[in-house]
Amino acid sequence: MIETVAVTDHVPVPWTKRINPIWWLKSGDTFTAPLINNGASYLPDVKQQWLRDFYWFWRNPCGNFVGCVVGVETINYDVTGTAPVLATTGRDCVPQQMGWRWAAIKLGPVYLPFVSFWNGKVEFYLGWRPASGGLGLKLVFPS
Repeated sequence: MIETVAVTDHVPVPWTKRINPIWWLKSGDTFTAPLINNGASYLPDVKQQWLRDFYWFWRNPCGNFVGCVVGVETINYDVTGTAPVLATTGRDCVPQQMGWRWAAIKLGPVYLPFVSFWNGKVEFYLGWRPASGGLGLKLVFPS
């Protein structure tokens, strides 16, 4: 099934930030690692904040660049694709959906593509993520 959703909660970022290469390196407006990431504690065994920040930076280098410079995390848009369209991969769906998924973000006459795959072991995606608008690439093999 195909669905279309309007994403309307994005907050604009001033152009003065978007042209600053130092800002591109950050994830958000800080270099500080969060305590919670994606609903789980981020590195709970690492007690030194400077070390957690170091790991966070290398986990998310150029976060603002892929989200707000080449991505569209600061622009509202319509997205069309495989339902539920805002799920990044089939692993994120309830219940999980195996196989390929696709989406396209529409910005005026421009379409930004996204494709993902999940088979219970291998997880892959490439393109502008439907929910956030950030440009991303992920490839995870079973361990």
